[in-house]
Amino acid sequence: MAEPCPPPALAPGASIGIVAPAGQIKDRQRFESGVQALTDMGFTVRLPPSLWSGTGYLSDSDQRRAEEFNRTWADPKIDALMAVRGGYGCLRMLELIDLQMIRRTPKLLAGFSDITVLHTFLQRETGLISLHGPVLTSLAGSDAPSRERFRQCLLGNWQKVLHWKKLEILRAGEASRRKLIGGNLTSLVSLLGTPFAPRWQDKILFLEDTNEPLYRLDRMLTQLSYAGVFKAIKGLILGDFSMTKDMDSLQRLRHHEAVWGRALELTAVDSLPVWGGFPIGHQNENMTLPVGAMATMGSAGALHFG
Repeated sequence: MAEPCPPPALAPGASIGIVAPAGQIKDRQRFESGVQALTDMGFTVRLPPSLWSGTGYLSDSDQRRAEEFNRTWADPKIDALMAVRGGYGCLRMLELIDLQMIRRTPKLLAGFSDITVLHTFLQRETGLISLHGPVLTSLAGSDAPSRERFRQCLLGNWQKVLHWKKLEILRAGEASRRKLIGGNLTSLVSLLGTPFAPRWQDKILFLEDTNEPLYRLDRMLTQLSYAGVFKAIKGLILGDFSMTKDMDSLQRLRHHEAVWGRALELTAVDSLPVWGGFPIGHQNENMTLPVGAMATMGSAGALHFG
């Protein structure tokens, strides 16, 4: 099992290369706003010579997306990588990623949603700690605390304790220091039965998703249960699962409570510690988490790192 490899911190003015390992740009304004947000944080944004041509629901072919990823990572003038957006596609290019090169030159990788697949793959194969946080097209729409947390993580200050006042401790448990893994529920379920599935044993698992009706969320959580995931892990953190951004507060609460209730049912036998309502996901509140870092679920609902 690969040992945790701490992410190299960026210095002010560091260069961040933008890659598109999954979907194509849908909203040019959000793309440009994300570039501006990174620039305002004091970083230099590096874009490819020409933006992605797109092929259906993918930004480009598997070969070209993998080549871009490997080329950007290997570029000595680029200090970190950030995905332009999620969607789908990372799973299709995993076998084309140059792991030896990544082991030689560890760098930060930032993103969420389908980028969960890359975080999981790199953590499993190299031990690299990467950043589950905004993608470029979601960055400007993140709230101020989420943007500041992301900036601090890029600068290496990812070990700051995260405490969320609206967190629900659904089931308390003994605090233990474990490796943190997780991300998008749909993406993680897609890895089950593949050579790229996470090593779940003794981990703290965090999950989020969006635009999935309750029956699909139930089905995916149940699949994780039958796959033995909930018996293997030592803690479960549930983020945002809202259907759309248009849900009112009561609808969102009922939706979340249904997800929380099913998670509690599936983990009842082992009395797994479960938190709900952690600020991760496809909404404006998306606090960056270091995938692969050691973490502790504190008794007061604070997540400690290191």
